[in-house]
Amino acid sequence: MAWALGSYQTIDAAEEDGFTVADTDVRAAMTRQLWGARVLQSGDRFLPDCEANDKWTFTLFAGEDLVDGLAQSGTILKSRVRYRLGKPDRGIGSARVAPAIPVPS
Repeated sequence: MAWALGSYQTIDAAEEDGFTVADTDVRAAMTRQLWGARVLQSGDRFLPDCEANDKWTFTLFAGEDLVDGLAQSGTILKSRVRYRLGKPDRGIGSARVAPAIPVPS
């Protein structure tokens, strides 16, 4: 599940209450590593953020630090996983975030 929540800066500056699940701020887990794991687990089934879907999207990694002032994101385009850097204040409809929560073992 993912939501369109605005730019990296909007998500980063938001109140913790809007991102708290089971007493955990889920923004910290919005990472490249977890998104990549979702892609690998999808195999040839539904891929997140792929141009083959009805609506193309990309996922912001709000749990990652900025790189030289740019926000990190991921998408699948032409059957290739692509990681990109973009403006942290860019809030467009196709930008999504995919929260995750820790699962106790």
